[in-house]
Amino acid sequence: MNFKDIQHRKQTDAWFAKNGVNVAHVYAGTAELFQATKLATITLKDWGSLLEQSQAQTLNKFLMATRVVSKRNNITQGQCFRVMNIAKQAQRKSAKFNRHQIKATK
Repeated sequence: MNFKDIQHRKQTDAWFAKNGVNVAHVYAGTAELFQATKLATITLKDWGSLLEQSQAQTLNKFLMATRVVSKRNNITQGQCFRVMNIAKQAQRKSAKFNRHQIKATK
């Protein structure tokens, strides 16, 4: 590996860590699992206060399951889509909240 490859590898590893994805788990599982893990991490980090308790609990349980090999292999596509739907709802709430704040300041 040359210097550029090492530099790119470090940058990629940092991006994975920032988005809550273990580098060793990238090729283990489906694209939906990878995307749901990323969205669950970002949602809890950025919009956790906008979530209902049951939604936050679902995301936390999902993330805990992704960290254990035996549980990660049993995660269904439906569970991944449920996590993605929760993330989308949080994004909508955030956009609505920001829109109301902007209108209030005018």
